[in-house]
Amino acid sequence: MEKTVVILGGELAPEGRSLLEEAGASVIATAPYIDRRAVIETMKAHRPDAVIVRLLADLLGSEEMQAGGRLRHIAKHGVGTNDIDVKAATALGIPVSMTTGSNGHSVAEHALALIMALVKDLPRQDALIRDGIWDKNQYKGRELRGQRLGLVGFGFIGQTLAKMAGAVGMTVSAFDPHAPDSAFGDEVGRETDLDTLLANSDIVSLHCPLTPETQDLIDARRIGLMKQGAFLINTARGEVVDEKALVAALEDGHLAGAGLDSFAVEPPGIDNPLFQLSNILVTPHVAGVTLDAKRAVSIMSAENVLAALDGVTLHPRFLAR
Repeated sequence: MEKTVVILGGELAPEGRSLLEEAGASVIATAPYIDRRAVIETMKAHRPDAVIVRLLADLLGSEEMQAGGRLRHIAKHGVGTNDIDVKAATALGIPVSMTTGSNGHSVAEHALALIMALVKDLPRQDALIRDGIWDKNQYKGRELRGQRLGLVGFGFIGQTLAKMAGAVGMTVSAFDPHAPDSAFGDEVGRETDLDTLLANSDIVSLHCPLTPETQDLIDARRIGLMKQGAFLINTARGEVVDEKALVAALEDGHLAGAGLDSFAVEPPGIDNPLFQLSNILVTPHVAGVTLDAKRAVSIMSAENVLAALDGVTLHPRFLAR
């Protein structure tokens, strides 16, 4: 019997689509950022056995999951499942898979790139030169060597970034109440109190999932604990940071800068106050979608779907709960 797979929110890399088609699946891809009404219409029209979730405007909820009548698997194209109602899927007996580890190296590299660009004062120097200003006295760059990097979340991405940062001479500490002691080793200090980590770090980089506990985790109080002149990097989820508090801290100079790959609302409006600031560097949630990572994520998404539809039980690290 032919399988039908719908990709919600954009196309897979060709290698991922080919895997599905070579296995005999009929593959349909929607446009990015479709809303729940469009999702329901798509589900009713194509009645998929599985969906791969990329970029949605709304939460994939129970009604959408049941609209087609025969959904058996949901695969997230990535690892952040905040756009999927996992509890609803579990109640319906529909497993939700993730592409754990497939794009982690790309995200870690992106975080390091944001750190380097900000600490080296590159965005401002670029803007000055474009305005015809050649003034070396305005350069505010610093060395990474000797800087203290604080990681909030110490899964694969955090661990990969820690190795990269250590290689350029940074001192690294991490806060993650869920990580085993074995993840830290001798090179990364384990900090058991988030407030202490924030207060002692020159640069804070976020690598935690979005959960009820991490919503607005970095709020006005915690931003206030950070060092004067510190930097905040977010390649996790935008909702982890209170954006109004971040804007205030960047405007009054408490924070020297921020590198953001994600926002509380995506895509953000052009009137977002963050975009009026000169001490931020922003990217459109692309840390995990380098060409290399997109290929790997698409292939793993397709593999997860095919395995699940063939009755194979996926390893727990690939399943959302």
